[in-house]
Amino acid sequence: MTITSSSWFSKFHQSIKSLSSWFEWVGLLAMGAMCLTTLIDVIGSKGFQRPLPGSTELTGVLQVVAIAGGLAFSKIDGRHIRVDFLLDWLPNRGEAALDIFSSILGLGFFVIAGWMTFQYGLSIHSNNTETLLLKIRLSPFAFWISLCCIPMCLVIVMDLISSIDRMLR
Repeated sequence: MTITSSSWFSKFHQSIKSLSSWFEWVGLLAMGAMCLTTLIDVIGSKGFQRPLPGSTELTGVLQVVAIAGGLAFSKIDGRHIRVDFLLDWLPNRGEAALDIFSSILGLGFFVIAGWMTFQYGLSIHSNNTETLLLKIRLSPFAFWISLCCIPMCLVIVMDLISSIDRMLR
């Protein structure tokens, strides 16, 4: 019996997929709000000479929510960049070993990124940093990025376990 065919791994995979899906939905809602903001701004400025005040700021913070929210699910869905033509020349174990290495590297990156954005969020929270025009506090968006690194790390751990399982077979 392999690791990836066990019931605990299947439950782990399904729970990570559900969690990542929730984060993606939040990102999609932010993307919709971004489109609506842009639409209102364009119609207001071109049709009525009254642009939406702070639309650039609002679009910027919504981009943070949208991009960070979609990280983990895009990894699950296979939408991240991967250079497969080099892996085609490797035997199955070599490909698994390279996947293990890249998973460990990716996990380290997202652990550090999550921790550093959390520290940055604490820093800008204590300084009450906000946008210039709309006075939107920026710390929740740094905390959001940090929070979105958690499901990404779990997805990478899941990939790491799958690669180890392929290596052992």
